[in-house]
Amino acid sequence: VVVASADGGRTWREVGAIPYQPDLAADPHWDDRDGFSEPQVNEMPDGSLFALLRTDDGNGPGPLYAARSSDRGVTWSRPSVFDDRGVWPQLVTLESGITLASYGRPGLYLRATRDPDGQQWAERLTVVAPDAGGSRDPNTCSYSSLMALSATCALLVYSNFRHPNAQGKPCKTLLSRIIEVHP
Repeated sequence: VVVASADGGRTWREVGAIPYQPDLAADPHWDDRDGFSEPQVNEMPDGSLFALLRTDDGNGPGPLYAARSSDRGVTWSRPSVFDDRGVWPQLVTLESGITLASYGRPGLYLRATRDPDGQQWAERLTVVAPDAGGSRDPNTCSYSSLMALSATCALLVYSNFRHPNAQGKPCKTLLSRIIEVHP
């Protein structure tokens, strides 16, 4: 549900909604799902809104969906599969017009687009590789955060549960990386 306030947050009204419309071919557990969760909405360079929506739940890994709105969230496109996995999606648009997305489980991934409305994205890049054979990854919780630093750089913060400590033993660590893009 998309809500808006015209009085600084004192009252709210529903503006629009993104109904759960699963891709039956992409998700064999679609009928058991609770619907979309962990929405992340970003204003794109063309002024439209782009949303990433989690479906991964207790019924097994689920696809990450994307939906778009060109009327400030009143109406939305039918959600389409953005990737075959995805929890806690994060989005940021840099001043250069490049938009980055991070998400994961299993593993942690980063994708980028120069497309002003976010319809065409580059293939995902692996930040933390998933562990072989399982949907619950012992290498990372797959939650991350993105923050723009400049027109061509972003900060990515994420967990790595097997990062070597000073003694070389794997430990749970919060890591950060500077992501530099070339427009």
